[in-house]
Amino acid sequence: MKRLLLFLSLLFFPFLGKTEDVGYLNWTTFSTKIDDVKLSLFLDNRFRNGVDDHYFRFASIQLAYPIHDNVDIGFNYSRYDLKAIDGEWKDGRRYEFELNPHYTFTNDWKLSLRNRLEFRKIEDKGSDNTRSRHRLKIDIPIKTRWQAFKGFFASNEFYVDYDDSTRWVANDLQPFGLDFQVAENISFSVFYMEEYGRLNGQSSWDSSALIGTSLIINF
Repeated sequence: MKRLLLFLSLLFFPFLGKTEDVGYLNWTTFSTKIDDVKLSLFLDNRFRNGVDDHYFRFASIQLAYPIHDNVDIGFNYSRYDLKAIDGEWKDGRRYEFELNPHYTFTNDWKLSLRNRLEFRKIEDKGSDNTRSRHRLKIDIPIKTRWQAFKGFFASNEFYVDYDDSTRWVANDLQPFGLDFQVAENISFSVFYMEEYGRLNGQSSWDSSALIGTSLIINF
């Protein structure tokens, strides 16, 4: 795993000049379709200081349905555990609703907007923690002799906390990512992500950098 992280760090070296400690995250998705309904199990694991400190584990059962050629809705149930810097774990769960428009241009570029409303219950913080998040993503397909390589993507997601005086409380920027189709039913992505966040009532932002991978398996 450390060798993989070193390789990915070299791949995204132009983005890493400002950050000494690069984290790692992995998204794994198992999906199937029943008629037009898409069912998925999504897993998210994150690490600080390379892969030395596993601080976030997340699982989500997700259902998606197209209500229009260019609009999907989704319903999710998610649970997670988050470890603070001092080492104490806290758990939470969420009920989520999504409204996701998307559009594919004639050149096969794809623009998508994920809008998610989260009703969150957080340990020691109760249930009054409603949040929305909004992600704009562009996918740019590229045809090369290497058939496994499918193209580039970039995205930006911002978080709005409705129980926080600052409202806009976090931002995840993915300026660059690569997509691969490694088998008929398996796709893989690698990307660089910069996380920004600010505590309640503060105007200053903290940031951290992560190298990410995403594996999607369709049945």
